[in-house]
Amino acid sequence: MTLEIMEIIFELVQIFVCILEAYLMIDFFSAFFQVKERLNKKYTKTALICGAAFCVHIINQLNSSTVNIISMQFIYVSIILLFFQGKLYKKILYYITATVVMIGSEFLFIVLLSLDAGFALSYSKNNPLIIIVSMLGIKLITFVLLNILKRISKNTNDKMGLKNTLLYSTVPLSLLGIMIALARLDINFASKEWIQPLLLISCILAMIGNIIIFYIFDRYAQSTWKLQQQEIQITRLGMEKKHYGQLEQVNQEHAAFLHDIRHYMKAIGEMASEDNNTGIVSILSELQIKVSEAESIQLCQNPLLNTILNEKRKEAEKKHISIQIKVEPDCTINQIEDMDLIAIIGNLMDNAIEAAQKCRQGYIKTYLFNHNSSNISVMKIVNNYEGKIEMEDGHLLTSKEDKMKHGFGVQNVQSIVEKYNGYVQNFYDEHEYTVVVVLPN
Repeated sequence: MTLEIMEIIFELVQIFVCILEAYLMIDFFSAFFQVKERLNKKYTKTALICGAAFCVHIINQLNSSTVNIISMQFIYVSIILLFFQGKLYKKILYYITATVVMIGSEFLFIVLLSLDAGFALSYSKNNPLIIIVSMLGIKLITFVLLNILKRISKNTNDKMGLKNTLLYSTVPLSLLGIMIALARLDINFASKEWIQPLLLISCILAMIGNIIIFYIFDRYAQSTWKLQQQEIQITRLGMEKKHYGQLEQVNQEHAAFLHDIRHYMKAIGEMASEDNNTGIVSILSELQIKVSEAESIQLCQNPLLNTILNEKRKEAEKKHISIQIKVEPDCTINQIEDMDLIAIIGNLMDNAIEAAQKCRQGYIKTYLFNHNSSNISVMKIVNNYEGKIEMEDGHLLTSKEDKMKHGFGVQNVQSIVEKYNGYVQNFYDEHEYTVVVVLPN
């Protein structure tokens, strides 16, 4: 292959590497921060990648390590500070993380090749293929490491866990092995010059293919997340509809009660004139029942929370469990998603109802309030029980016989609360059990 053609290929690879580097950095930032609203246009990220890649390529042409290092820091620090929204210390933290991965990838590839730090100059003169493959290999390591970091973090919407990430990483890791083998093998391409550009083009296409695999998963994860949000919205609307239906039912019951009360008063007057105390007591007892049935069910200002609590209140009353629910006016618990709120209240109340139902005079006391100047929301549920409480490592174990199929409700509550940086505490004595959920606002 002529020197001129090799120089052209080398220049194209350098441009590709600059674009890839800019993409990896901006994609990593995007996993943790949103683009500022006034700058969040359709092609903002594409423009950022192209602009950063162009600047990096121009700087690389200066062939100065000092200028390169300083300029690179300036470019990416400017991007994360000016274009992304978020707290300053978090931006700096994630920028340092990405930079360490970038620099570390170069040293890691050198170690894998068992080369000294000055390998680029000597090898590029004798065999340009090695330096090109090395450049691609370094960016491939960077790609794998940044993807692992961003996907195991709780702050990203990409729901690929560490296990799945490692499974997906088998493809880029296998490509990395091939690149290392190409760089280490002393292959003579003099007889077949067409093999060298074929290898280079194949390596570049393989790199692009690896990125596309993760990109497709990102699109799939995003679509799944949108479907989940739609399901949550449908559930919330259904619960709100149920809530307003309950209010309508209460209004109708109040109207019916007010319509009938004059008949009750007339009957009480007639019985009083006849000294029929037994009849009066009977009517008053029935009136008390009517008042209880028509009692307002507005427990709090959050329609969804109000509906959940009323559903559990009715369920407890049907099972002859004494239930008391107190919600402070300013406690709405809006800091968590609707489905998570349903899961927490539903599971805890179901456990309390199940335990209290086994008691001769079962009772449940539920308190929801804010604490510490409204910085945290507290849910406290107290119920009596019979039998023995089983705990393991501070976690409640199910009392049901089939422990393989039950007990997931308590675990689910624990995992949901931890997702919002809260915690769950359990207290119990001989006959009373208390669970407290604390959620930061």
